[in-house]
Amino acid sequence: MTITHRVLYPFAIGFTGILAIIIAIWSWSAGAQTASLTVSPTVARQNTTVTLSGSGFLPGETASIWITYPDYTVYGVAVVTIDEQGRFSHPYVPDFLGATFTPTGRYTYTARGWQSGREAYASLEVDIAVAPGASSTVQLMVDRAVQAQGALFTVSGRGYRPGEQVALWLRYPNNAVADLGTQTADRQGRIGLAITSNGIPVGRYALTARGLQSNGNGIVDFEVLPGDTLRPRGTAELTVESANPTQRSALSVRGSGFLPGEVITVWATLPDYSTEWLGDVTAADDGSFTAELYLSEQEPVGRYAISAYGNRSERRAVAEYVLRPGR
Repeated sequence: MTITHRVLYPFAIGFTGILAIIIAIWSWSAGAQTASLTVSPTVARQNTTVTLSGSGFLPGETASIWITYPDYTVYGVAVVTIDEQGRFSHPYVPDFLGATFTPTGRYTYTARGWQSGREAYASLEVDIAVAPGASSTVQLMVDRAVQAQGALFTVSGRGYRPGEQVALWLRYPNNAVADLGTQTADRQGRIGLAITSNGIPVGRYALTARGLQSNGNGIVDFEVLPGDTLRPRGTAELTVESANPTQRSALSVRGSGFLPGEVITVWATLPDYSTEWLGDVTAADDGSFTAELYLSEQEPVGRYAISAYGNRSERRAVAEYVLRPGR
C-alpha cells in the first residue's frame, strides 16, 4: 500500500498539471472563438429604432445578420463589415417587410461571421406602438362588423374638415399595420371606403382614419371569420409526401380524380387562414398531376392546407401538413 501511494502521488501531480493545462488551453480557445450580440433596447415599441451591437468576430471579416419573426419566418437584415476590434454596430427600424409597423411578439436576431463561422444571438420583444385614440367629434362606422372571408366591409366616416386629406391605416390581427393611403373628405366632411376580405387572415382588425389638418381621429373594429366562397360539385384526391416538413425543404404534392387535360388551380391556406395562390397545373391523361413545392424560411410555421380545384370539373381536393422550423 505504501509503495502504491509513493508511485501514484507524483503521477497524480503530473496528471493534475496536464489537466489544468488542457482546461486553460480549452478555455482560451473557447473564449477566442466566442462572439456576442446585443440589441438595444431589448423591449421596443413598433416603428422604434433599435441598435444591434456585435463583438468577438474576426477583424475585417464580413458578417450577415438575419431575424426570426414570432411565427418563425426568417428575413435578412443586413451585411456588415467587422471593425479592427472585431465589433460592429447597426441601427435600424425593423419595418423591412413593407408594413408601417411590424407584428408584435418576440424576435431573434442572428449574426454570423463569414470567415470565422462565429455566430451570436439576441432577442427583441416588440410591443404595440403608442397611437392617438378616437376623437369625440369624429364617427367611423362599419356596416357589418363580423363577416366571413370573402365579404365586403363597407366603412363610412364623418366629422372631418371639408376637403381635408384623411390618412388611413389598418391594424391586422397580429398587430402589423398596413398603410392604406389617403382619401379626401367631401364637402360635408365625410369619407367612405370598402375593404374586401378575400384571402386575408382571420381575426380582429382596427381601421384608423385621421384628418391631417383637423387631427380628428376615427377608429372602428371589425372581425373576419373563416369562409369558403367556392361551391365545388365533386371531390378529388390530394396527398402530400410528408405530414411534417421543415422550412427550407421541398414537398411533393400529388392529385388525382380530375378531368384529363383540365387546368387545376392550386393554393395554400396558411396558419392564419390567409390564402396564397401557388399556380395552375394541367391534369395528365389519367386526371392526375404532381407538383413540387419549396418551403422557404420565409414561410410561417404551423398548419397548412393545400387545395386543388379543377376549373372544368369543379372538383376540389384538400391535403394538410404541419410546417416545422428549419435548421
